[in-house]
Amino acid sequence: MKIFISYASEERPIADELAVRLRTEGHTVFLDKDNLPEGEGYDAQIRAAIAACDLYLFLVSPLSIQPGRYTMTELKFAREQFPNPRGHVLPVMAKPTPFGDIPPYLSAITVLQPQGNLVAETVAEVDGLFSRWARSRWLRIGGGVIAVALFLAGVGWWGMERTLPPCRLSAMLIAQDASGLALDITTPAGTTALSLGRAPVPFEVGPFNQPDATWSAMLRGRDGSPLGKQAVTGCPRSRINVDFGGGYGVVIDPL
Repeated sequence: MKIFISYASEERPIADELAVRLRTEGHTVFLDKDNLPEGEGYDAQIRAAIAACDLYLFLVSPLSIQPGRYTMTELKFAREQFPNPRGHVLPVMAKPTPFGDIPPYLSAITVLQPQGNLVAETVAEVDGLFSRWARSRWLRIGGGVIAVALFLAGVGWWGMERTLPPCRLSAMLIAQDASGLALDITTPAGTTALSLGRAPVPFEVGPFNQPDATWSAMLRGRDGSPLGKQAVTGCPRSRINVDFGGGYGVVIDPL
């Protein structure tokens, strides 16, 4: 699971320890001081990181909810990304804070109030969320497979020739420096090169003769060398987060 931690700078020791523990559990954690080098484009990188995360974790304290703090800007980005925070946002009480002062977007869901060790209880809660998220995802996939199987059996799909409409998608690059990078989209019809930035770039794949046709997305560096490749089956109906490693990733969304 990809996790973005939002915190007031005064709570950095808590955020540091939490990030280390979450990474040891196999999660990918975005922490500004670890993932953002000095330089321009700070806001864009933060927005892109929140757009790519599966879970937005907010450390609640009197300082983190003060007007004018950058944590409130990050919270605004999260609200744009996840209009319904349930299942995507985890507020954790890092320091005692009156509930009446907590932004409604956070207080609308259960705020985790650790009774003992904050880091240990937060990691346990994240693991529980991840288990439910993974189980729900597999149920959706399984249900989709069953529905397709029933449909194919009912209409005798295997005896029919059919061309599916093109699949409309968008791709957004997650990288510290996006200049000069390209994404090759390869389908049975050929290869299309996309110049990526930190804004979504629309593209199409297909049409296909089969719903399970396979295509691929390959990220190329400034010198044309491949940085990573991801195979995709059919037309995605939900977001795909591709991590090519080395600080490079691509978010693919259906349109």
